[in-house]
Amino acid sequence: MSHIARELKMLFYLNSNINRYVKIDELADLLEITPRQVRRYRDDLDQNGYFVDELRGPAGGYKLAEPLDKSLMIPDNIMLALNIAAKNNESLIKSLKDLPISPKINKNIIQNEIISDNIMDNSVIIANAINDNKNISFHYIDREGKDRGVLTVSPYKIAHTNDTYYLLAKYESKTKGSYLAKYDIDMISNILIKEEFIPEEEYTKESDEYLKYYGIKNTNSKETKLVLKYNNESILKRIDRIFEYKGIIDKTNKTYTVLSRSENELYYPLFKLGTKDIEILNNDFKEEYKNYLKNQLKELENL
Repeated sequence: MSHIARELKMLFYLNSNINRYVKIDELADLLEITPRQVRRYRDDLDQNGYFVDELRGPAGGYKLAEPLDKSLMIPDNIMLALNIAAKNNESLIKSLKDLPISPKINKNIIQNEIISDNIMDNSVIIANAINDNKNISFHYIDREGKDRGVLTVSPYKIAHTNDTYYLLAKYESKTKGSYLAKYDIDMISNILIKEEFIPEEEYTKESDEYLKYYGIKNTNSKETKLVLKYNNESILKRIDRIFEYKGIIDKTNKTYTVLSRSENELYYPLFKLGTKDIEILNNDFKEEYKNYLKNQLKELENL
């Protein structure tokens, strides 16, 4: 685990235990470091504006003076802080402290999420490579468990969608030629920084285009649109949160429109949302969703 990952993990752990003093030995075990190193991390947090109170004695330990703004722990904001830190060659903790938070995010707080050590470590390296326009190579196993071996790519963006962190990068295939590929960052290992590359406008635009969609798993599929009718502001906030604030809101007609690269990617968040207080306005999508639910029920009956 990197220094950055440990520092973030300590910060979030103290925040999740805001009502008690966390023993130094407990933090040392959590971070797999010595108590002396824990004290150094505490000093780093203090210097960057995350003040940590200390209570001495047998019942003592560390406690955050004030709880964190929950919006800081939204994965997209942590990713933004990573990029700022890499670009400015400064501490991630400082970048997180100085992060300009969108009022929209502040009003719609997502549950606390702590990025895994592997994702955090990989993202730090990738963010640096993106900012320095450096190719990277890495070992990759895809989500189906297939070992893709060592790949060399030109990285363009880090994207978070559908509860997954992706690297969007240009890949040159011997059979398909060059194209923008996506890689689950949690399935990447052994990253090496390679030679410099010149960013191409085609891939910059294409990677930016992906960010407006909910989900990017099926990048070659046609665009799918879901249009929902909502009853009140409370339901709208829930819809917007579940679809990662990527939809278009029409408050006059009380509709919410979200785009995706496939219908399947919209089914799960729609299932989480439920249909009690919403109406699906596009009939083609409604019929496909009904068929999907029927098939799921059949599979359950066959268990």
